[in-house]
Amino acid sequence: MARAEYEEPLSRPAVAASMAGVGSGLVDFEDVTGHKGISEEEIEHVEQAAASDLTLRVISAVVLVALFMGTLLLGGWWFTAFVALVMVVALGEFYSTLRKHGFVPLAIFGLLGVLGSAIAAHVGGPGPILVTVVLSAVAVVLFFSVVSRRRPLDNAALTVLGAAWVAQLSFAVIIGRSTSAVPLILLVVLVTALFDIGGYFVGKAFGRQSLAPILSPRKTWEGFVGGVVAAAGSAAVLSTVDWFPVTTFQALVIAMLVVVLAPLGDGAESMIKRSLGVKDMGTVLPGHGGMLDRIDALLFVIPAAYVFFFTAGLL
Repeated sequence: MARAEYEEPLSRPAVAASMAGVGSGLVDFEDVTGHKGISEEEIEHVEQAAASDLTLRVISAVVLVALFMGTLLLGGWWFTAFVALVMVVALGEFYSTLRKHGFVPLAIFGLLGVLGSAIAAHVGGPGPILVTVVLSAVAVVLFFSVVSRRRPLDNAALTVLGAAWVAQLSFAVIIGRSTSAVPLILLVVLVTALFDIGGYFVGKAFGRQSLAPILSPRKTWEGFVGGVVAAAGSAAVLSTVDWFPVTTFQALVIAMLVVVLAPLGDGAESMIKRSLGVKDMGTVLPGHGGMLDRIDALLFVIPAAYVFFFTAGLL
């Protein structure tokens, strides 16, 4: 009897039945329990909503992938412009979320900082990226030094944090300037995506032990192992394709960077979202959340991949 107090009442599912002379209908337990059941209209509404959400997810994913592949194949300033647009949208989402929770970041300085970092990466390299971010931070500090604003420390720190965080994607521009830009960037993106996909499906099917119960309750160790296998396996397979200019060992190094840094990138955003009490950073990608939600792992993976490609002589 004591145990029953802690158990939720079981829901009584409706039963679809076909009755001769009456047609197909929905028979539920209302007649015997007195409680209202689920109507056919409600079930149809739920199914339509699910189908609509899936359609939006597919469409938004196709559009994003098409823009990514199109600009990557065109190369040059086209790809730089795409990366800059992604960073501006992602940082804009971050600042917008902060504003909804009482903070007032200096969006113009941060947005100019990430836009400048993309241009600096195209015409210079990693050094100019750092210089651009530092100049953006100095501008923020100087502004708060001469203009009276509430919570200056919090707002200045969050402005600089967002710009420095998102600007890491600028390293993709540097990789995009190399002669092997398309296969190298695709290698990183595909291995990262397959790590996420493998982790999702394995975690959903077999997940039991939570990986980060505070930051990401849904992430499990079983899912992580599934992601590791998917990343390593895909990297090994892709290395056998002559178009990818990497050895199997080099591809596996990329996979190792992904399995270590992608969860950290995801965890960093989860920490910020949990602190702000939000599920997604934005809604620019219907069915997927915000742009920042899609690139959080790459913000940590891309700079490390650049360093490896550079030291390995692949750029």
